[in-house]
Order: sequence, then structure tokens, then C-alpha cells
Amino acid sequence: MDNNGYRYRSGHSTNSQPRTSTQVSPEKTALADELRSTIKGKPTRCGFNRSVFHEIMSVTSDILKVVVVIVLCICFVIGGFGAGMLLGYVSTTQTLSISDLTQTEETQTSFVYDINGTVISKLTGTENVDRVYVSYSSVRSTYIDEAIISIEDERFYEHSGIDVQRIGSAILSALANGGTATYGGSTITQQTVKLITGQDEHSTSRKVQEWFSAMALEQDLSKDEILELYINLAPMGNNFVGIQAAAQNYFGKDARELTLAESAFLAGLPKSPSYYNPMRESGRRNALRRMRIVLGKMYELGYITEEEYQAALNQELVFKSSNATRSTDINSYFSEYAVSEVINDLMVQRNISFSLATTIVYNRGYQIFTTLEPDVQAVVDEAFMNQDLFQCDPSLLVDYPEKPTGGMVVINVQTGAIAAMQGGYGQKVMNLGLNRAVDAYRSPGSSIKPLIAYAPALELQLICPSMLYIDQESHLDPTNPEAVWPLNADRSYAGAITIRQAVTHSKNTIAVMVWNDVGGDTALWFLAQEGIDRTSEGAYPAQAIGAFTTGMTPLEMCGAYSTLASGGIYTEPYAYTKVLDNDGNVVLQSTPSSHRVFSTETTFLMSSMLMDVITSGTASGNASLITNSAGQVIETAGKTGTTDDNLDKWFCGYTPYYCAAVWYGYDNRLRQTVIPSCDRSNAIRIWYYVMSRIHGDNDSIGFPRPDDIISAEVCTSGYFATDECRAANSTYEDYFVAGSPLLPPEGVVCPVHIPTPTPPPEETTGGV
Repeated sequence: MDNNGYRYRSGHSTNSQPRTSTQVSPEKTALADELRSTIKGKPTRCGFNRSVFHEIMSVTSDILKVVVVIVLCICFVIGGFGAGMLLGYVSTTQTLSISDLTQTEETQTSFVYDINGTVISKLTGTENVDRVYVSYSSVRSTYIDEAIISIEDERFYEHSGIDVQRIGSAILSALANGGTATYGGSTITQQTVKLITGQDEHSTSRKVQEWFSAMALEQDLSKDEILELYINLAPMGNNFVGIQAAAQNYFGKDARELTLAESAFLAGLPKSPSYYNPMRESGRRNALRRMRIVLGKMYELGYITEEEYQAALNQELVFKSSNATRSTDINSYFSEYAVSEVINDLMVQRNISFSLATTIVYNRGYQIFTTLEPDVQAVVDEAFMNQDLFQCDPSLLVDYPEKPTGGMVVINVQTGAIAAMQGGYGQKVMNLGLNRAVDAYRSPGSSIKPLIAYAPALELQLICPSMLYIDQESHLDPTNPEAVWPLNADRSYAGAITIRQAVTHSKNTIAVMVWNDVGGDTALWFLAQEGIDRTSEGAYPAQAIGAFTTGMTPLEMCGAYSTLASGGIYTEPYAYTKVLDNDGNVVLQSTPSSHRVFSTETTFLMSSMLMDVITSGTASGNASLITNSAGQVIETAGKTGTTDDNLDKWFCGYTPYYCAAVWYGYDNRLRQTVIPSCDRSNAIRIWYYVMSRIHGDNDSIGFPRPDDIISAEVCTSGYFATDECRAANSTYEDYFVAGSPLLPPEGVVCPVHIPTPTPPPEETTGGV
């Protein structure tokens, strides 16, 4: 208790210190060999005259291969330890699931549906040209298979998945070239395994597992089926995957129409798609040199005649114009996110690569049923096309390098499902661009305070809404204890204030003090339980007011606030419910994880304070409690967020029905752009525009009040109200957990509003 009689949390003097916690490039030799060849003329053949050194190395190669085999036999047959390691590596090898791609039929369109079963997107090869699947039989009339086999794996039809001879030769090549091999030891089958699993780390265990998987793949599939997988999964540069995408984008033709020279050109790209990038002049020249090597190898192996070889060398390749337009069919931000969710789940379930999972989803006639609520999405779309919500005075932005933008996510509180999403202001003009709802990590400012400080402190019974803290100059930065920090937004201090007032008016000082009481590690633990894991950053006090190395996305913030809206249960946001294949079989079933983070008492108390933010705090004037079409109030809670220098604006809020989070600002790709003063309420305005329109048919309800929540009339001093407190107009109703040690002490008179003593009656003397 201070000299004025206020009851407040002790230990928050200006000198108090917070608690903190401890915080494949091409081979040089190979490139050199290729660069020795000019674009015109005959490439180097394998049958050239070799030096004595190379002849010696050739003999040594055969000897070493035998030695390697003998050593392996000794290690793994009679060496128990080595055999154990081998068996351990093999036993942990996951079975490849490639049934979706071993079909021979043509590409089938996949469909994305909203919650009502209406199609919202079509996933086709023409719309997503970077991942078009073709059957091997359809391109067999070209030279693409011979070209790939010649340059990548000339004994492809002879080995059983791994080529011991090729591995030995690669090792010897490395020895002969100072540790750098002129070619790799991986077969096409091994490379296909890498493309299927996405695993390419350099380790003994991974290599052994790759060998085992390659041999297993050879048992399950024919050579033609393996080659079909390879030509559809091989990286071709510029985000193009597979031979069909490469043919369409580099030559403007179908893969079935490739000439010998074009086939050789494309066959050389997977070695290093960036170095041989045909869309850059230097890359195209490099690719043309490699094409000559491929053609020479094809001639050497007898796949083409000398006449064909010479004609291909002399053919002038005609490349597609780089500014050619792609499909104008644009998928929504929500649809793209839902599809990405399916792809990621497919990768995990089947142990396949991103490339393979993407190819399956876009080309195998899948039916993806999502959680999109079309009526909600329509309102969100309307808001993000409304110039008045993004630019109060467009004339002020004439000299700005870019337009303002934003991201928004709406979650159905009762299910945890994503109901709507927007990733940018204005008309969406391209597929797979930046989705600010899920990809833009921005500092959350004060919107993080309830999640990392106040709600955890309520849960730990460290605070209650009526508890007083002292808002004053503080020195809470452990790295600079002499500095006054933190500063409130208005650079002023209110003295003794309640937690409720601190939340309502977003006091930075109190948020940091409460964060200190919780403890940095504990605060980060709670945040991670709410779906925002930043534990790797370590704890530091500035996190209490939104200063993180990695910011948050609207999806993360909406998911975390949904924890408060749902009575303390966090449900991982999800965008689809199930996926069916073209035969109606269930491929994926969404099973979102849920767990309790806060008690219902904590979320009720937190929501009651966040309601004040809207009615009388930092959001008042731009938002109010939500009403239905009959004008009945639906309780509404929320919190504003602003970063230093007004670079980011947030509003996160919820009703018992929906939770929504909005970020507003600039991409800041060209410079740090300060939001104009007249636009600094736009995040709140966007949020309210959407939320006030999607509750028309909902009943008027409030946040469920637990049975052990009691209300009491209290004084602003933190004590139970007295008549004197009422006379001073300093009382209000607040909530407490019954039996909590944080209840004001019974029978203690408010020391601020002390009753005025009644003077004793004067004695009178009677006369005779």
C-alpha cells in the first residue's frame, strides 16, 4: 500500500529489474570441361586419346571397385556393429507411396469446394503450367528418354536401382580431380527416390536408405514407370517441374512435339537448373553447351545416327518469349492456402516431396472440401476492394512508392475452422503470389499483450482486473537499466491504475511489469500453446509489447485470439475437412488438434476487459459492440496493435461466433513507409466493417460466465466500495473468481475515501 492508500502489486519500483531467461552448385571441373566446348562444332567424345595417367586410373578403378566390394562384405557380414548400423538404417526407411503417379491416364482436373459443396477453384495443368503431368507413353516418340538416360544413367536398363560401377567411377573421378567428381554416382532410380521424398541431406544413413528405397522401387515398378516419374518430377528451373512444363514454358510446345535438339537441351537442365537457366542469357549459353554434351553421349551410345547428331547440332532452337502471358484464371487466397494445407499433409502422410505432393494434388482429379463460408468470404472480399477502408485520402499517397495493403483471417469460433481469408488489398492479379494473411510476418505491437502477459497472469492468479499497478517512469530494460523504458504511446503516465484500465488504454509499462511477474520463459510457453511458437528467440521484456525477431501473421494472431473466444481451448486453424480421389475414396481427413490453454474463468475475465477496449478504450470511435439484424447486442472483445513509427496496424477481436485478425500497412519492399495519420484506424475499420455484417442472423448472446465468477462493487483504489467511494463517484462493477486470494480484503475500509468523522453533539446547560 502506498502513502495514498492504494492497493497495488508490490515490487514495481522504478529500480525493479525484470526476470529474463537465457536467451548444389555445379562441380568446377565439370563446368570447366563444358566451357571448353564452343556452341558450334563437335563436342568432346569419350573415345578421345587419353594420357598415361588416365589409363593408369582406369586400371586402378577396376581394382578399387573389387576392393570396395570386399571391404563392404567384411564390414557388414562379419562385423556385427556395421551390420547393426546397416539394419538400423534399412529398418527406418519409410515405404514410398507413389500409387497416385503410376497411372497412365492423362492429367485430370482437381476441384476445390466451399462448405456448401460449391466449386470455388479448378486445379488444371493449363492454369498451373509449372506442374503438368504427362505419361511416358505420350512422349516415347521423342528422344527425351534416350537423352536423359544418356546423360544421367547409361546403364539404367541393366542395374537394379544402384550402379556399383558408376559409384566406383564417381569416387575415382573425385580422386583424379582433387576431390571433385565430374559426374555423380546416383542412378535415375536414386534420383527419383530423392524427388519423391524430398530428402537430399548428405549423411551415411540417408544414402543407405536411398539405396534401399531405389532397389525397392525397382521391385515395385517397371523401368518405364520409374522413368515416367523422373520426367515429371525433375526440376527444370524457374519453378517449372517436369518435362511438360519445361517444354511449354521454354519452347511454347507440348512435350510430344520436342525435337532431338530440344530433348537434349531439356535433359541437361536438372543437373543445375539455376546455372542452366534458359531465361537468362548466360544460363542459356551454358545450357546449349551442355546440350552438345548430351548429344555427343547419345551418339556414342548409339541412340542416334551421325546424321541425326549433326542435324541436331546445327538446329537453331527457338525459345518462347519470356513475356508470354500465362493463364488468367486466378485462384483466391483462401483456395491457395487450402491447397497448400492439403499438399503439406500429403507430404507428411506419405513421406513424399513437395514437388511430388503438388503434382498429385494438381493432376489427379482430387476433390478438396474446404471450410470456406461463402457469405463471410464475400464480405471480406468487399472490404478489401473498398478504397475508403484503405485510403482515406488517395491524394496523400501520390508520392508513395506503393499502395497500402493488408491481410485478414476469420475463424469460426465454434469449430476452429477458417471461414474466410484475404491476402491483399485490391484485385488479385496472379496465382501463388504473396498471401499476407499467412506469409507476411509483421510485428504485432500491443495486440500481443493479452496473449503473452495478461491472460497468462490471470491463469496463474497473479492478477485480477481490479488490481492496481503504478504507471510511472520505469527502468525495465535489463540491457540499459539507466534508460527510461518502456514508454507509453502518449508518453504520459497515469499513476495508480487497475489492470482493467491498463488493458483498456494499452499501457506499455504495465504490460512489461505483468510479463515480468509471469516470467519470460513461462510467457513464451503460453504463447506457443496458443499456436505462436517463438521459444527459439529466447525471452526478453520487449516481447511484452510486440518486439519479436520474427513477427506474426494474421492467421497466427487469429488462431491465438480464438483461444480466448472459445473458452480457453486452442484449435489449430484448418482450411479443409476432407480430400477424395477421382473414385470417391478418402485420401485425407482433417483432424485438427485441440488442447486447453486457459480456464474458462481466465478467458471470461480477459474478454470482459477486452470489451472495454471497444466501448471506451483504444478502439472506441471506430468500432462498437456487434449487433444482429434486430439490433440486439452480441458481446464483442478486441485489442489494437501499433508498432513503432506507425509502420504496422493491427486489430484482433472476437464474438462468441467469429474471431478475426487484421493487419494493415505497407509491404515496405522499397522503403519503410509510415502510415498516414488519417489511415491509422483502418485496421479497426476493416475489422468492424466485416464483423458487423456477418452476424446478422446470429442470436444476441454474451461470453459464457462460469459459475464461480462473482461480481462486486469495487473502488478505483482496489478495495470494496463504501458509501464514501460512491459519493466520490469512483466505484464500478468488476469480476472475480470466487475464493481467489486476489479478492479485496473483507472488512477493510477504503483508505482513500475515509468517512468524515461525525462531530460529537455539543453539551447544553439548562436554566432554572
